[in-house]
Amino acid sequence: MNQKQFWLSAIFSSLVMGTIMSGVLSGYRIGFDWPQWKENWQTGFCVAWPLALFLNLTILPKVRQLANWLGK
Repeated sequence: MNQKQFWLSAIFSSLVMGTIMSGVLSGYRIGFDWPQWKENWQTGFCVAWPLALFLNLTILPKVRQLANWLGK
């Protein structure tokens, strides 16, 4: 994987995970009542995406190394 692919993969995967996880957890906590859910989701997303991106860039490469090592 070249550098451009690495960054695009980290950005897109963290965006998708942040969107889905913050949406599901917001709905789980308060229900899926649209106005309240949307506001809560937006707040959660603003925290979740940067955190997911940080983890994709720092922890995920180590997890991949561990998985490769265990899979040998």
